[in-house]
Amino acid sequence: MTKSIRLAVQSVLVAAGAVTAQSTVVGSTRWSPDGFVEYVIGNAPIIVTSGHGGDLEPAAIPDRSYGTLVKDSRTLELTREFADELAQRFRLRPHVVLFHLSRKKVDVNRDIVEGAQGNPAGMAAYLAFHQAVSDARAAVLTNWGHGFYLDLHGHGHPENWIELGYSLTSTQLGYSDATLSQATYVNQSTIRSAGSLGVATFPALLRGANSLGSWLQTGGYASVPSPGNPNPNGGNYFSGGFNVDTYGSSNGSPVDGVQVESPFSVRSTLMVRRPFVARIGGWLEQFFTTYRGSNPALGGRVTVAASDRVASETGGQGEFTVTRTGSLVAARLVPLAWRGTAVAGVDYPVPMTFASFPPGIGEVRIPVAAFDDALAEGDETVELWLAAGNDLGVPNRAGVVIYDDDTAVPQLLQHPFEAIVAGTVQDQSGNLRHATLQPTGGPTSGPTGVPGRVGNALRWDGIDDRARIADFAWGSSGVFSLAFWFRTSDTAGSGSRYLVSHGATSAQHRLGVYFEQSTGTLRTALIYANDLTALDVLDVTRDLRDGQWHHYALVARTDDLVRVYIDGQPEVAALYLGDTCNPTGDLMLAARSDLGAGTSANVELDELQMWSRAISDTEVALLQAPLGSESMVYPGTGEDIRLATGVGGLLSEGPRHDVKHALAGSTLAVLFRSPNGTFDGGLGLLAAEAFVTGAPFVQPLLPWLHMQLPSLVAGPVVLSPTGGSWSIVIPAGLGGASLMLQPVALHALASNGLFALGDGHEIRL
Repeated sequence: MTKSIRLAVQSVLVAAGAVTAQSTVVGSTRWSPDGFVEYVIGNAPIIVTSGHGGDLEPAAIPDRSYGTLVKDSRTLELTREFADELAQRFRLRPHVVLFHLSRKKVDVNRDIVEGAQGNPAGMAAYLAFHQAVSDARAAVLTNWGHGFYLDLHGHGHPENWIELGYSLTSTQLGYSDATLSQATYVNQSTIRSAGSLGVATFPALLRGANSLGSWLQTGGYASVPSPGNPNPNGGNYFSGGFNVDTYGSSNGSPVDGVQVESPFSVRSTLMVRRPFVARIGGWLEQFFTTYRGSNPALGGRVTVAASDRVASETGGQGEFTVTRTGSLVAARLVPLAWRGTAVAGVDYPVPMTFASFPPGIGEVRIPVAAFDDALAEGDETVELWLAAGNDLGVPNRAGVVIYDDDTAVPQLLQHPFEAIVAGTVQDQSGNLRHATLQPTGGPTSGPTGVPGRVGNALRWDGIDDRARIADFAWGSSGVFSLAFWFRTSDTAGSGSRYLVSHGATSAQHRLGVYFEQSTGTLRTALIYANDLTALDVLDVTRDLRDGQWHHYALVARTDDLVRVYIDGQPEVAALYLGDTCNPTGDLMLAARSDLGAGTSANVELDELQMWSRAISDTEVALLQAPLGSESMVYPGTGEDIRLATGVGGLLSEGPRHDVKHALAGSTLAVLFRSPNGTFDGGLGLLAAEAFVTGAPFVQPLLPWLHMQLPSLVAGPVVLSPTGGSWSIVIPAGLGGASLMLQPVALHALASNGLFALGDGHEIRL
């Protein structure tokens, strides 16, 4: 690379207004217009980039005709996990820039001539990457005055060592410490700034006891340069490329840099990546302490958490808590940014734009109340982001879900595996997408019921068990979500053992979630109609076949990252830029759609759900760890008498379902029973009362009763496992009125020896 080309690229970025201070919310993502460059805004004095791990291969950009074309596999995952490590260590977010185009199309670690080879779209993507890195460096310099840049790569050299590139050649690294101390070599290096401070000699920073190479070496990672390998000594070595040469301190800026070339052995799986990135993070902490005089990990932080993750149209409020640590002497205003699918002023009150901390106060609580409407919108999210500041800690974002109480069919399917009728698992979404259990004859009798993660689950034997759900349309876009619990300890055999499969193998419009038995990799094979992305980009590389229940969630977006979550936390992400995904053929559980040999899974599945929208991080977390006790608006005694109500479809009970809307002409169905059988054999009653919606409620003398003058509308009936039922077609002309319903059990086992009251349900007409 020549200095003139590097300066030319920088001049283009300056002319485009690229070198500006940070202007978006910390932790949010800024995408390039073409969608190929992902820049996650940070507030730490650290920049991390990955330019050779991209998977996208759009036909509109021709393959490069010369230069290196090989992908640095697993480096996008390595970079994301390194960023997570730094965020936890420093309690600040590093700036992260990821390039999603395949290296076949564009190489951002070369000059623009070789990197884009004259293609206009390739040049635009190339410049967008460098604009993002330049913006990140400008933000670091504005907010900190100094920083550190790491460009992460992978190599396939037989030495299997970590190659640390500082823009010094193999030959130069062979020079003595005395020679390398000369200004010529110090100024050439990408750690010129720290190496010129006089805190330690330049060779000590480069390969001495406190160098990055030394830290890696003592952690068990052979590295060059390091005390053990001061130079490559004839071995393979990458000295650093265009990026570190451009954004490191050889150009005179106080942002030092290094190109980290890692062998596949330290980036192949999550389990080997974690200790590797932690080792580098530890060195960065001591680097800032030694060479910049302070440790960015120290000091007060401002963070936010959802102290109550659920708001409800039935009246329950969510709540955010903003906390500051460190000195509380001065007052403080923290700017807030509000995001999510819920609309401020429409779905919830217009919120405050600042969290105001008076002197001495370290905590501010912000409630979230939902507006109750009659729209069937489905659940929505409210996200609170702390917007700006060098002391914004981790987390600086939290979310609350607003539960919708109106009749809707928000899911494509819902299989809790609780109701099995004549060999068919009943779909609880209201869409009638029931699952047929197979085989009905043969080596086994089909899947069997077992205790599940929530209630009951189904177990498949890995031989010929499966369940079929008749083909259905996913929707007009490629946006969807899938979630389920699974448990397996089967590590025997070979092949691909499928948990979920929909669509033909090796074809567009396909989803497959399966274990590769030979490695334990849990692969998500998602192929859109435009098929731009490699198959392995959503691999979970730690083995989850440990006999424990794990929660899996896939959230697919066509204009943002597709993520796989394990146990409520994001595990791996990739950019697809998909268009549509609408598989054909039956959706299969526990086997591949074509029933290929070696594709059946020995697994237990529970709580399978699918949506035609992208559910939020908060919703994923709630699926994995449900609250279980959202406050009832009309709670009963808590004894074993329950009420389920439904308007024109599925009956539901419990928190978030105790207030419903019913239009004229719709059918209200009611079931009251003793689910655990405590009161079976006793008498069951259903009481009701009409009132003006929103009228102040006056608690009667009888505790837990939600009516002034109850009327008996069903019963008394002898309670049995099937319970008692009642229904009514809502007549016209009742708008503005509500109907209160409440079940009663008459039985000697009631806590008062006579009766128990269940939770009340309000039906708003």
